[in-house]
Amino acid sequence: MYEKLHAFLTRFGLNLRHSVTNPEKNVFLSKLTDYKTGFTSYGKGENEQKALLSAYGEMCERIITRNYFEEYYINNLYPNMHTGEFLNEKLKRHYKTEEMEKEDLIDFNSDSFDILSIPFIEKSTAKTVYFPINILQNLYASNGMAFHFDLNTAYYNAKTEIIERYVKFDVIKYGLPLPKIDHPLNSENIQIYDATLNGKYPVMAASFIEDGEIILSFGCDLNREEAVKKAYLELWQTEMRERGRFNENIEEVKNSFNLYRHFVNLSGDVHVNFLKNPLFKVAKWDFDDLDVFSQEEYIKVYEANPYFALQVIIPGISEVYPVEDMIFNNINQGKLYYRDKILNYEKYPENEIYEIIDELKYSFATEIGALIGVKFNDPVFADDFEFYYKNRKKPEFSEQYINILNLSRKLHEI
Repeated sequence: MYEKLHAFLTRFGLNLRHSVTNPEKNVFLSKLTDYKTGFTSYGKGENEQKALLSAYGEMCERIITRNYFEEYYINNLYPNMHTGEFLNEKLKRHYKTEEMEKEDLIDFNSDSFDILSIPFIEKSTAKTVYFPINILQNLYASNGMAFHFDLNTAYYNAKTEIIERYVKFDVIKYGLPLPKIDHPLNSENIQIYDATLNGKYPVMAASFIEDGEIILSFGCDLNREEAVKKAYLELWQTEMRERGRFNENIEEVKNSFNLYRHFVNLSGDVHVNFLKNPLFKVAKWDFDDLDVFSQEEYIKVYEANPYFALQVIIPGISEVYPVEDMIFNNINQGKLYYRDKILNYEKYPENEIYEIIDELKYSFATEIGALIGVKFNDPVFADDFEFYYKNRKKPEFSEQYINILNLSRKLHEI
């Protein structure tokens, strides 16, 4: 099942290795790594083949949509980039662009200091709308991305992911207790829930609770048992190693860092209200389609013969991070203030270089390569960079980073 995707990826020169574990009956977890780039994906399924297919599909998705490359210094990363008008008036109001400076919309990857955008199609009108790359990378992460040989199936998978995460974040942010349901998967520590929120969404949930710790997962599908299966398999994602705790402070529970932990590895905290009597009764399962939101959708399709990857954006629904992050926690700071001075220090006066060295010493504990979007042969911190500068040397890019750059170029050939 996964062999065709393996062949597809090896067209790009990837050196792939996978492993599979079976932590529970009918639960298989897979890990796929490309040793040339370091890219890693994870999969799950009720048998080994499906788990591997899941991991290979995720790696294809993240490569073709360029999601894996977002944190790197790469020019010409996306096809059909645009430097003219961007967004429409409604979207500008949603993203509050009138409160932003131009630099808030400049992308992280390229050398350009123009606002680079890529085209999406507005679903209701089929009009092209250009989204700034920096908005996509700051707010949406991998939410709403999918990969498949059938475009309709890819869209279905992307939309169910968005609905699942929307419900998850609502339940967590507002401390909503969910109605329990009887199910064969229930056990001493595991419980299945109706997460339709009174019949609004085709979503089920599962929890693992032990010693004051909790893992809470969700699954969306038009088929109820498929939604249960997705939630249950998601519960095992980290083999129960990553867990959250019950927290009485709702502000801590709903902050963006805690929600991100739920997004990444299910290790976020859950409010104690989750243990109370549910607000809703178990609802009748009656869903014919995924049109559960009234907001406009925007779709970007990447063709990779014979496959499709896509990203669906639903402003106001599919954000992983708050819009305010564009101003207060923008990912492009390493490019705006440091990258060129570090990589091309000979172009700048000595006092400017020592200013950034001081800033890096006292403002950042992060590794400099990660800050500016490159990988060096060895980790470089502020003191290391000062040594290189004094001796008029430069750290060398790692082979892994060179491979990442080469892979990004090969994507333009498909």
